Amino acid sequence: MSHPEKPATTVRFFNRGDYFTLHGADAIFAAKEVFRSAAVVKFIGADNNRIESLALSKSNFESFVRDLLLVKQYRVEVYVTQGSGTKNSNDWTLEYKGSPGNLVQFEDLLFSNVDLVVGTAVIAVRLAGNPKARVVGMGFADTTEWKLSVCEFPDDQHFSNLEALTVQLGPKEVLLPITPESSVDMAEVKKVMERSSVLVTQRKKTEFSTDGLAQDLNRLLLFMEGQQHNSLALPELNFTTATSSLAALIKYLELGADQGNFGQFTLTTLDHTRFVRMDAAAIRALSLLPPPGSGAANRNRSVLGLIDQCRTAQGHRLLAQWLKQPLRDRHAIAERHDVVQVILQDTAMRQALRDEHLRRIPDLQALSKKLGRKKAGLQDCYRIYQAVGRVPQLMQSLDGHDDFPALRCMFIEPLTDLLSDMQRFQDMVETTLDMDQVDRGEFLVKPSFDDDLQELRQMMDSLEERIKKQLTCAARDLGLEPNKTIKLESNAQMGYFLRVTLKEERVLRNNKNYETLDTNKSGVRFHSPVLADLNSEYLRARSRYAEQQKAIVTEIVNIAAGYAGTLQQIGDVLACLDVLANFAEVAVTAPKPFVRPTLHDEGAGMLILKQVRHPCLEVQDGTSFIANDVYFKHGECTFQIITGPNMGGKSTYIRSVGIMALLAQIGSFVPCDEAEMSLVDAILARVGADDCQIKGMSTFMTEMVETAAIIRVSHEPHC
Repeated sequence: MSHPEKPATTVRFFNRGDYFTLHGADAIFAAKEVFRSAAVVKFIGADNNRIESLALSKSNFESFVRDLLLVKQYRVEVYVTQGSGTKNSNDWTLEYKGSPGNLVQFEDLLFSNVDLVVGTAVIAVRLAGNPKARVVGMGFADTTEWKLSVCEFPDDQHFSNLEALTVQLGPKEVLLPITPESSVDMAEVKKVMERSSVLVTQRKKTEFSTDGLAQDLNRLLLFMEGQQHNSLALPELNFTTATSSLAALIKYLELGADQGNFGQFTLTTLDHTRFVRMDAAAIRALSLLPPPGSGAANRNRSVLGLIDQCRTAQGHRLLAQWLKQPLRDRHAIAERHDVVQVILQDTAMRQALRDEHLRRIPDLQALSKKLGRKKAGLQDCYRIYQAVGRVPQLMQSLDGHDDFPALRCMFIEPLTDLLSDMQRFQDMVETTLDMDQVDRGEFLVKPSFDDDLQELRQMMDSLEERIKKQLTCAARDLGLEPNKTIKLESNAQMGYFLRVTLKEERVLRNNKNYETLDTNKSGVRFHSPVLADLNSEYLRARSRYAEQQKAIVTEIVNIAAGYAGTLQQIGDVLACLDVLANFAEVAVTAPKPFVRPTLHDEGAGMLILKQVRHPCLEVQDGTSFIANDVYFKHGECTFQIITGPNMGGKSTYIRSVGIMALLAQIGSFVPCDEAEMSLVDAILARVGADDCQIKGMSTFMTEMVETAAIIRVSHEPHC
């Protein structure tokens, strides 16, 4: 069966049951990525129809798919044959597919054993108007945080507003309607997305129709108490171009096909003027983000790599978001600075927050999503119970700073209210979960809930008593001391077993009374015949217990799903606290401590820095960094030309100023001796001398185009 043509950024797999295959160019690509050699590629078919083929085990398939979707930003398609036992059939149909912005069908594969630590934002863009009055309509969806947004704005022929908003949102993928190749505007939009490293996916124009959008939103949106449950009454639906983009997103992500999405999403209007404007050239020039695939050894070469010492997964994500969204509201920035200052000054608080509390908080946003989709289990409920139980201790470490109202308003009061909302969840877990078994890694409902569970529990307890006696028997038989040189242990997979250290392994050699299970650095695990029989009986009873409790677990999960929104909010508050505590840690542990900047309103025309340093360069080994002063003031000095020899530090000086302004407006302290500045509404930069071969432009042409973009956006009276 022939398949439709695909772009090079799509990789097709064929599910053969026990393994997966790739063919043609995909096979060669996978061989080089997975095995680092094309020698493993085989050829199938007759001479005239030979094609490259590569087989991947399930483990290789999973790791390669994870790399394709999360790192390389590729699309993935998996095909399967109809029916069983038809490995050689040509009747292949699409089983599931995924892309960087649409991971729904791959979530169990990608995140079954790890917390969700990547954002999956995706946007859709549609154009309206005419070349003299262009209107851009954008829809935005982040399924990780249950967010839908729309935005509609005028733009110029270079789509500079669109580029700035794309940088702020950081989407993985963009949906564009298929248009004729002669469409100059849509071609320019594609270039904007390529510059921002966003995967472009083209969809049929019919998918941008708003037919049925209101019904979809009525099911997906979480309406507030007292709010009319009618999406047509929402002001966001007045943006006709943007809502058509939102409709395309909902269809592409198939949000309406999963009942777990119902009543979970919020819909807002994006304000693209709320944050400092930056384009892709500025992100690259200031080295804000690490290049794809860069390892920990190169982390200090980007601003994010240097300042990201967050303790939680949600903190890592929020910091990356803040770095692309510097604030323009002086009061909001000052609140962040106040919190950083109090955490920086109180060493005991900072250490307690980072080393005792935050590092033990799991990814609450990922757990919230599991709850909302009703895919959580008892273990997930217990992890939430533990995390929520730790928050009161975390809040105690924030006490004693009444002179900083920002700490109370941003964290103590919201967490107090949210913990009150979670109290019934905590009570439910304590009432239903058998806490005695949790310490052993078993997550079971209390036997008192059901007579059959009670009977099975008694049987398991009796078996455990008999199993424990086997330790004494084996110790006596082998001449070892129980609970010292020989131990009885258990885990969820194997049940009960005996273990001796590697030093005592000799007692088991040629001993037919015992069966060795495995050997690792902790010792040798083994069974006696009696223990093996008792353990098998115990595992069967435990399996029956798990089966018997399914209905109760389902009811618990259904009730727990109602707390997904509250848990999400707790995760958001703790993420913010984690980032600000991280700013304090970065400021105090730098080679020379960062300082709090003095901020003035936009338009004051002031940028005065004393001994400003580049934060990434000053931490490099063998580098003796020379700090510099910066002086700009309206009416005195508003423009400077920096000259000097090659390798003299001109670019570093320019970058230092840009990074300092950005750090100040995300709420961080800055690498200076003193800093006083008015807020800026844009950070624009062009540093470097790379040819842009993709766009067919030389170094000189690239410099001219990006410099022209800076001049277009720059305007008085802001500095």
